[in-house]
Amino acid sequence: MPRQLFTARAGGISKGKFASFNLATHVGDNEVDVLNNRKALANLMSLERLEFMNQTHGNKVFRITSTASNVPEADAMVTTEKSIGLAVMVADCLPILVDGNSVVAAIHAGRRGVTNGVIGKTIGLMVAQGAQKMRATIGPAICGKCYEVDEPTYREVISLFPEGDAGIRHIDIRRIAIKQLKDLGCDVANIDICTRENLEYFSYRRDNKTGRQVGVIAI
Repeated sequence: MPRQLFTARAGGISKGKFASFNLATHVGDNEVDVLNNRKALANLMSLERLEFMNQTHGNKVFRITSTASNVPEADAMVTTEKSIGLAVMVADCLPILVDGNSVVAAIHAGRRGVTNGVIGKTIGLMVAQGAQKMRATIGPAICGKCYEVDEPTYREVISLFPEGDAGIRHIDIRRIAIKQLKDLGCDVANIDICTRENLEYFSYRRDNKTGRQVGVIAI
């Protein structure tokens, strides 16, 4: 069975607004502290490597191999390699981990990624790599009642994905993602925790300058 983990704020050495288990190097935290937090996470999960992405809120999917060396510009990673952890950083977006037995994936699923097809592209690559009986787990993320957008954005998204309607100018990205995953044949487990409401998690919507928690999956 693949190893999976969703982190929270506690357990690291970062300080101030990033206290304490921040795992992002791009938010203004002390880089040495972040790298030590990442090393601790890799050790905790007994991983030989822990791969991160430069996330762009797009729909690019990258296949991680044992020889891959560059940090990919992507919002999802897929691998068939053992002991390589795939990490997705979030502070309100959906962290989605997908287990396809011999294939695993980590997806950064924000509004733009979900509406532009990052989930479908990831599942497609997993199937091409031999994935079977896929099981997706959605980690802590902002809830629909806390995710308010401007009127044009709300109308555009709901016209295409009516299941995401969470009230006037509020979008439930989680519901959209669940429907997409189920339509693609995945079983779905949902950790129903709102990052904006729960102070045990980093939230960009709540705090603006803050750290990032991660979801990690590995074979």
